[in-house]
Amino acid sequence: MLAVSYSFIFSQVILGVQQLVVTRYLADCFYEKRYEDIFPAYVGMTKTTGVLASVAFLVFLSFSDLPVLLNMLAFVLFMTINLIWVHFLFLSAAKFYQAVAYSFLIGGVIAVSAVLVTDRWLMPFLTAPYAKSIALTASMTFGLIVTLFGLFTSMLLTFPRRGTRDAFAYFSYFDRYPALFWTGFLYNIGVWVGTWIIWFAPGSSAHLDTFRYHPVYDTAIFLSYLTIIPTMTIFVVSVETRFYERYRMFYGYTNEGGTYQQILRAKGAMILVLRQELQRLFRNQGLVTLLVLLFSSGVFVYLGLSPESHDVFQMTTIGAFSNAMVLVLTLVLLYFEDHRGAAFTSLLFLSLNALLTIALLPLAEDGFGLSFAIGSTIAFAFALIRLMWYINEIDYHTFSRMEPRPLTETFTRVGDWLNQRSAS
Repeated sequence: MLAVSYSFIFSQVILGVQQLVVTRYLADCFYEKRYEDIFPAYVGMTKTTGVLASVAFLVFLSFSDLPVLLNMLAFVLFMTINLIWVHFLFLSAAKFYQAVAYSFLIGGVIAVSAVLVTDRWLMPFLTAPYAKSIALTASMTFGLIVTLFGLFTSMLLTFPRRGTRDAFAYFSYFDRYPALFWTGFLYNIGVWVGTWIIWFAPGSSAHLDTFRYHPVYDTAIFLSYLTIIPTMTIFVVSVETRFYERYRMFYGYTNEGGTYQQILRAKGAMILVLRQELQRLFRNQGLVTLLVLLFSSGVFVYLGLSPESHDVFQMTTIGAFSNAMVLVLTLVLLYFEDHRGAAFTSLLFLSLNALLTIALLPLAEDGFGLSFAIGSTIAFAFALIRLMWYINEIDYHTFSRMEPRPLTETFTRVGDWLNQRSAS
């Protein structure tokens, strides 16, 4: 469980380094019909992710007391999850959601089945030290490899132009849009910074002198994040349907010479639909969160979880709600290219969660979930105010926006050097 948890947590942080920058690069490629540049970017991001993941795992190895075989298996698991996120990003950009859904479904079913078969039939025969951990981790890894294989096959089918020239050309976007890097990187750290701090708080443990964890808080935060699945589903559906149509109409008029009245009407329709969709999202997720809080005590008793975990869960569920809203509003800000507002939101989200967690550590379990709830809610309020202010003046921001001039060309030069090395 700890190997899987660590792999997912730290792979998400590694994804945040490139996620939004590459997404913007792909959006420009699709808009400008530069389809031949997409697969090289996939190759470049895959290589970069592999290097970052390997460095992170070397850090892990420096203090790992696990046996060699389990370390090797943990590396395969960690690398597989990192590569899954890369494929997920490219296929989502191409809107090939069906391939993503089937790959995760089939891989998930195989992973669960393999774990159940291992638990039911192999456990009695596994008596060597760490054998059971290795068997269960291998079962989970096998299912994730199937998911990765499905996503990779879908990549080959989706992008028939499979050149590898200038695979690191997208590095220039780190210079052009540094706020995108900071937004993704800081947000993903902000999601987990409180957890990392609490791993060293009273009540935490160090399993095999390798994995830090806090049984009470980790259980609560995991269950809390399950409650925001409706938000992710509703947001994707609403953005891809009603809101995007009005968004495209408004920017179609502004970019293609619409009349002043057409632009005003399109702006009003876009803002109205955005408000309706956000209100619907807040209302539906709020209702889910409220119902979970009302009936959670019985569920915790049924699952045999401790009352301490339930107390923390009540606060972390509120924090998870606000966290989901922060993510949604940040993405909407990026839709309108308010990169500075998105970066400030991520910075505030990270800073508040870190500082409040440290400040409330003396309260022990009474303060764990409270810090997450307060920090996420304040960041949610800031993002909402920023979005309301920005869209009310969206026509001004649209017509006065200037193409950003890179403050530095460091990443561009690194990308050019890597492309030259690859070509030679």
